[in-house]
Amino acid sequence: MSTMIMSVCWPMQMAPTPKAVLISLADNANDQGECWPSIPKICERTCFSERTVHAAIKWLEDAGLVVADRSNGRHTRYLVKPEAYQPPQQLHPRSSRTPAAAAVEPPQISQQPPQLPQSPPQQLRSNRKEPSRTTRQKRATGATFDQWIQTVGDEDAIRADDPIYDWADKAGIPESYLDLAWRAFDDRFTDADKTYTDWRATFRNYVRNGWLNIWRPLRGGGYELTDIGLQWERVSIAEKREAA
Repeated sequence: MSTMIMSVCWPMQMAPTPKAVLISLADNANDQGECWPSIPKICERTCFSERTVHAAIKWLEDAGLVVADRSNGRHTRYLVKPEAYQPPQQLHPRSSRTPAAAAVEPPQISQQPPQLPQSPPQQLRSNRKEPSRTTRQKRATGATFDQWIQTVGDEDAIRADDPIYDWADKAGIPESYLDLAWRAFDDRFTDADKTYTDWRATFRNYVRNGWLNIWRPLRGGGYELTDIGLQWERVSIAEKREAA
């Protein structure tokens, strides 16, 4: 633990959630501000869900406090940089689901009335060019799961503002069940040759259609884990113990 980095991070003013994650990272950092804690380890130390930790790390990155190197693909290297922190007033929250985003300049209001298009809508539509066959084939090729996860990293695979969380909230499915679904999805497609152009959309389809068989609805309302879901829950618990 670097006492120098911790002493600088403690007085910083920010929301409690990113503050707790920042302190957890600083507590693991060496004198250069580097640390390599797993997401389950951060969850255990902060008592937050994986989704909340992902969102907090994104906030810290937007604020300049943390640089995350995900080039390894499986093990993220964090660099805590308290000297690069932007004051909160310079950050503008995107929504309640996305902790923070870069500042956006307000749109300039023109004094002139907007000009109506001279061409009729049907003419505008007719001028659109259809993608070439080569472009369509390139889009259809997609990437394997391993190729895709290498480009985004485990932490940004399913973002905190992904539509699947809204869907799960409306369906009454616990967030912890989604974490188990992602583990099963990851295991299913790792080292597989299957390619998709949008792996996030593919995960949503697997969850919405119950193809992972992680939970089942109860007659009186709510859900319970299936045998497969219980197995993945035990794997999750075991991995968190190993990371401790």
